[in-house]
Amino acid sequence: MNDDETIRVVVADDEPLVRAGIVGVLETDPTINIVGQASDGTAALDLMDSHTPDVMLLDIQMPRLSGLDVLKRLRAQKNRVPCLIVTTFGEDDYVMEAIRSGADGFVLKSGDPRHLLTAVHATASQGAFFSPPIARRLLDSPVVEQYSAYTNARSRFEQLTPREQEILIRLSEGATNAEIATAFHLAPGTVKVHVSSILRTTGARNRVEAALIAIRARQV
Repeated sequence: MNDDETIRVVVADDEPLVRAGIVGVLETDPTINIVGQASDGTAALDLMDSHTPDVMLLDIQMPRLSGLDVLKRLRAQKNRVPCLIVTTFGEDDYVMEAIRSGADGFVLKSGDPRHLLTAVHATASQGAFFSPPIARRLLDSPVVEQYSAYTNARSRFEQLTPREQEILIRLSEGATNAEIATAFHLAPGTVKVHVSSILRTTGARNRVEAALIAIRARQV
């Protein structure tokens, strides 16, 4: 985040009413600053270049370039700006593709507005967030069953130390490093070390994949 501790956000959604609703929710939080709005993926990338936001909030389906296209281009450029994908039910394949492409979280359009605020704060602080209904649907999806079998989520979770398991569970719930540090009376630097160890031990490529491991392991 920026030194002034505000979170600079770009919102990209091709539906004006949806975009206005998202912006309206975000503007209720004085620590969030909307620096740009886009109705398609190409415009979103232009805003990324001109405003260097702390978080990109991307509709999964947009004209010209979809949210997935934007995500893939950013990651291909080694740009690690946190990207939240806005989704609806019935898009399991898209969600899994976004995870593999480096998405940092998923927010349900029809979900609790508080989840949107939590998601922005979590991802801006290098966390991950799933709207609860999305997490539940992912767990019930055959796509995720295959993905979970591939990652061996349960065995990977059990390879972690008890403290790392606790931290990973908090991470999967959307907690930031600072919140985890406060909850366990740890220094923020210590939490970063634990997170690095979690990624290394589980083989997760990023915090979202690690969060999926925790979610799946706790549901088996």
